[in-house]
Amino acid sequence: MICVSCVKMDYGVEEGTIPRDFIEYDFAEDALDFESQLAEAREVKFTQTLTEPLSIGSHIICTGTPSDDLPWFAVNIGSGDIDSGRGDIAVHFNVRLPQNYVVRNTRRHNKWGPEETTAFQTLTLVIYSLIFLLVSLIKKLVFISRLFPFKIDHPFTIEVVVDEKETLWAVDGVQYCSYAHRNPSPLIAEWVQVTGIRDATLQIQKTDIFPTLAPSPVEVSKSLPGVLVLESELVDNFVCTPYQVSNYVPLRPSIDSLAEASEPAWQPNAIATLSNGIPEGHQLVIYGRLRPLLHSFAIDLMDTAREWPRPNVLAHVNVRAYFESQRERQLVVLNAWFGEWGPERRQRTARLIPGSHTKLRIVRQPADWAIYADDLLIGELEFRASANGVRAVRIRGDLYPEQVYLCPATSSPIRE
Repeated sequence: MICVSCVKMDYGVEEGTIPRDFIEYDFAEDALDFESQLAEAREVKFTQTLTEPLSIGSHIICTGTPSDDLPWFAVNIGSGDIDSGRGDIAVHFNVRLPQNYVVRNTRRHNKWGPEETTAFQTLTLVIYSLIFLLVSLIKKLVFISRLFPFKIDHPFTIEVVVDEKETLWAVDGVQYCSYAHRNPSPLIAEWVQVTGIRDATLQIQKTDIFPTLAPSPVEVSKSLPGVLVLESELVDNFVCTPYQVSNYVPLRPSIDSLAEASEPAWQPNAIATLSNGIPEGHQLVIYGRLRPLLHSFAIDLMDTAREWPRPNVLAHVNVRAYFESQRERQLVVLNAWFGEWGPERRQRTARLIPGSHTKLRIVRQPADWAIYADDLLIGELEFRASANGVRAVRIRGDLYPEQVYLCPATSSPIRE
């Protein structure tokens, strides 16, 4: 008995075989080329043996230039036999240029742990593949190029600082990600290795600030109430010396006041100084655009304008679109950090539209912070330290600020 599907056809298909003329050889060749490129990338290595163990404040600076024929590169911090390729890797920072994302992981006893990536964790492989194809067609759009800092034939500087519980990573002076210590810890590392970069350099030292490429905030005169100072400009020529930026946004008389021509052009992932904090009855207003593929963003009110050593965070506002993304509203997580995170306050109250502009407000009330998104109250966080301690604001993630200013809260519309 012969299955109907296996009957010989006029065009030469028999018992499930596919005519050779129908095979797309280009895809197979591309796959083989890609595999050979990966193999070559692993063979391009630059290793520096540590003369003393890494410790809190250890600072690693890696520079290099990605090339078109090596699609991936990695910075590895590890221990054990490096020549055999079986050593333990405490921190694996793997840049995958074709996919436009970075993977972080740890390898112990030749086994990798769960990956941490910049891709959306809640998407299935099929959906992610479709999105990747779409992104490949629109890579020239500004919002894509701003998100991924690595480009072919474009020099980069990666900075790594070792903290007690994590390593912090910055690219070209801008904080990029963090990675919590696993087993083994980087504190017992014996070497640092760069693979896939032909002109790689490594420098290992101690630091008191991070990132060292980031500009220092300007000390603003106390006669200018409520001044914000931009700290997110990129450093030219990758010089490892902080410099000052004089842009600022003054206190506005009301939330509806027009922006002045002298106000700065804000960059994503910004830190700014609030010289006089947020007075009671006033509010911090952030107007900006949400990333079309919205994942998450955070706004932190801090006691100092820096990334590391970690400042105290008096109010942390985190909007998470990826968490149960099929839901109508996004998750809002409120917290504070004083050496460690306190108890979270969670509520599914945000109704943000990806790709649109939004106006977020953090209002200082007598006993708590009230957070509004497009005039809708999305959460309140009680003071966990004196509100007078706020001296800086940090904006991270998928909210691209266009205006940031202080103003009285009395004239602001509110709807439930």
